[in-house]
Amino acid sequence: MFYKNLFMSLFAFLIVFSGGLGLKENTASASQVDPDTTYSYERLTKDIKVLAERYPEAITYKSIGTSPYGRELWAVKVGSGDKNILVNGSHHAREWLTSTLNMKMVEEYAKAYSNNTTINGFQVRTLLNDVAIWFVPMVNPDGVTLQQQGLNAMPSSIHNDLIRMNDGMRDFTRWKANAKGEDLNRQYPADWENIKYSSGKPYYKDFKGYYPMQAKEARHLASFTYETGPRSTVAYHSAGQIVYWYFSQTGEQYDRDKRVADNISLITGYKPVSPQPNPSGGGYTDWFVDEFKRVGLTIEIGAYPGQRHLPTSAFDQAWNKNKIVPLRMAENAR
Repeated sequence: MFYKNLFMSLFAFLIVFSGGLGLKENTASASQVDPDTTYSYERLTKDIKVLAERYPEAITYKSIGTSPYGRELWAVKVGSGDKNILVNGSHHAREWLTSTLNMKMVEEYAKAYSNNTTINGFQVRTLLNDVAIWFVPMVNPDGVTLQQQGLNAMPSSIHNDLIRMNDGMRDFTRWKANAKGEDLNRQYPADWENIKYSSGKPYYKDFKGYYPMQAKEARHLASFTYETGPRSTVAYHSAGQIVYWYFSQTGEQYDRDKRVADNISLITGYKPVSPQPNPSGGGYTDWFVDEFKRVGLTIEIGAYPGQRHLPTSAFDQAWNKNKIVPLRMAENAR
């Protein structure tokens, strides 16, 4: 009995002692964003709320509007700087791995901000106290939900329309548009009239709309861009491992934007796209470059997987290549 009591006393002491040394599990450091899962709108919403509660000093968030079928377009701010940059993902439904990437950036930057630690040499708290980063991780929540979950996730009243826009198929894996059949990244008023290869009618991909800013989601993001006035913007897409940066810039603006694109190319290993004489417009960063005369990059994070989403196995490489890109853009904006 003596040895049993001695053992129990020692066991209790070790529990208290290890807790005092901080050896017990630190739930605040446990990873919330899971890159190995199909990253849904529901998971996104949950993660934003959990991370905002976990890192209140670093994160604020709000809805910038709702989709046609009532899903919130969430915007998440990391840092407190008066200046900002804006990063977004999932303009296209099947490109939802970019939402995972956005949210992993939110989590890791907020963690470093709260703990006052560095990421690849960046003093995160100091930087983001000067230039905050706004993320809109899922611009197209209806389209993402349809692509991932199929017809049952959408109102029954539109099932026939969706099937028709999908060439009669009930498999929506290839779906790229929003749930109205509008390609959100062809909706912005940047030489919209001359966009190439529009389907001409609502479709699973490439329909530029009947007029620019027809889609609610594009209007919400454009309004939020005017509201925040970012120093630069990065729109993440998922296929090509390239960096788009050019939209008819000239002179000093061209030289500045090319320097930034070349630098991001060095960081990611992605090739900057050479300027074309008549770039097809309508994209978010086309509009941003034209409207704000500031740097706008569209970054494609993976090898082209065909008309489908990137596998979750592609995440680690995309993360390693892109994890400091917004930090570099924020540093450039100081």
